[in-house]
Amino acid sequence: MATVEERVWTMGDYIEESPRVARENLARADELTAPLIACCDGGVPTRIRLVASGSSYNACQCALPFMESCLPDVQIRVVTPHRFVHYEPAVAAGELVAVVTQSGLSTNALEALDAIRAQDRRAICLTGNVDSDAREHADVVVDWGVGVELVGYVTKGVTTLALFLMMFAAKLGAHEDRLGELSGAIDAADAVRAATYGFFERNEKALLSMAVSYCVAPFGARGVALEGALKIGETVHVPSPAYEVEEFIHGPNLQLTPGYTLFFFDAGDAAGERTRLVYRAAREVSDAAFLVTTDASFAGGPHVLVAPELSSWELASLAYLPFVQLVAHLASSALGSSKQHPLLKRFKAIAAAKTESFVNYDGDE
Repeated sequence: MATVEERVWTMGDYIEESPRVARENLARADELTAPLIACCDGGVPTRIRLVASGSSYNACQCALPFMESCLPDVQIRVVTPHRFVHYEPAVAAGELVAVVTQSGLSTNALEALDAIRAQDRRAICLTGNVDSDAREHADVVVDWGVGVELVGYVTKGVTTLALFLMMFAAKLGAHEDRLGELSGAIDAADAVRAATYGFFERNEKALLSMAVSYCVAPFGARGVALEGALKIGETVHVPSPAYEVEEFIHGPNLQLTPGYTLFFFDAGDAAGERTRLVYRAAREVSDAAFLVTTDASFAGGPHVLVAPELSSWELASLAYLPFVQLVAHLASSALGSSKQHPLLKRFKAIAAAKTESFVNYDGDE
């Protein structure tokens, strides 16, 4: 009897699943955030440090503006495990330090947890895999609610982590009324997801011809610009940096030619007018300059995706995430570009980013 092969999930499948999972997680915000809130010992920390790398770092950056608005008296920083371990490992009294790793298998995250334990401080790990190697390195393991995601180029994990941190900040700061804003942002993200397919089709030739890609944003959308740059670099395999909008025009813009691809993310904050101006300037050089905005005056432009209006600019990165995720997925799928160069096996044999427990479901090894 012939066996039925189990369907292999793609980045696209997890992107499609994200809105549903995000809504379910928002409905159980109390349950999900309670373990991390308990780590605050009944008060509000004077300082919060999120220790993360890669897409987890970017998700933290997506959440940062909203977190700061909910916790205005708390210093909140996002640092990489490398910086934490080698340059600023000391955990102060009254400080909440949480190490973030979706897989629970990232060697740098485990090293950061060990550095916290070495100080006799509580090692807290936020993860999507509570049964991973992180259990042996952490005192508290908190599941942020991503569920299963077997593709290495994570998408659902980024969305659910950003949402988790926002829910945590709203609950900790006694701003539960703002949870409704998060519901609106999830709806906006779902609308962006649906609209991105048409955007990609309109601009297919340009998006399948990327040679160098810039992601440009003000602080309000820095997280999504960082994640867009990472995802395009990971999957399309082209140089793909992210720049703050004003820093972009102080040097990096001098490289521009008509062959460059540029994505601008307008958060609708105080820097919105400047962001849109720089986008228009970039289009004088490259026809492959694109804009994501909530400004309805740009509706109908083939190079612009207009997202639904948001209650706050602090939610822009969360709402725009499906755009960068789908652009990377659709382009890399069409090009067949996501497979790594075979010599990367030698690289990883010398400098591994994951523990030996890691299983690569992307078929690169």
